Amino acid sequence: MANITNPATKTNSVFQANKKEDKLAIERQLSWLDARPDNSVVYVCFGSRAVLTQRQMDVLTAALEQSGVQFVLCVRVLRKDEQQQANADHGVIPDGFEDHMEGRGFVIRGWAPQVTILSHQAVGVFVTHCGWNSVLEGITAGVVMLTWPMGADQYWNAKLLVDELGVAIRACEGTHSIPKSDELARLLAISVDETRPERLLARELSAAAVSAVNGGSSYTNLDEFIKQLGDLGK
Repeated sequence: MANITNPATKTNSVFQANKKEDKLAIERQLSWLDARPDNSVVYVCFGSRAVLTQRQMDVLTAALEQSGVQFVLCVRVLRKDEQQQANADHGVIPDGFEDHMEGRGFVIRGWAPQVTILSHQAVGVFVTHCGWNSVLEGITAGVVMLTWPMGADQYWNAKLLVDELGVAIRACEGTHSIPKSDELARLLAISVDETRPERLLARELSAAAVSAVNGGSSYTNLDEFIKQLGDLGK
């Protein structure tokens, strides 16, 4: 199994990378994705703050193995002060998992170029904690999302994605909740189905989002508003 550890500092939407040291790592990640069929890869990342417990990590990795899907798993690297916290339960990838998943999975320890990964044609599914930045990036990329919110507004974001927009599948919720590995494996397996309604809606929503950026409807409306303000001063 491909395995890359990337250096990280404290800030970024996912993790902040040292650009010089990460260039080769990113090339390896993209090369691995280039060899996979379109929309066949599941990208798993829980953001820059969430840390899975050991039981959650065990269930997640078991589900990934059981599901048969190809995947990129981003695992957060803890700061020294976090590692030294008393009674802290920080999940690590189980022994043997990477050997079992050789050729089918790719593990990134530390920073991940999330936007680049999500926009790659091989990636079709995003397992996410539903932080707002990740939600926007997933929508723009047009991927199906499996939601696992863990706090704050993430629960509402997940509800929006699943119940209102219809572009996501509910996987789990809660900082300490533990899904059943069989059920999570089933959700992972069906999420890559090209005929699922969530995928069709995700593509439509992506097209709408892209049309609203520079040169699109939002840009045009803002430009017109600025012009009207200028006319008022004449």
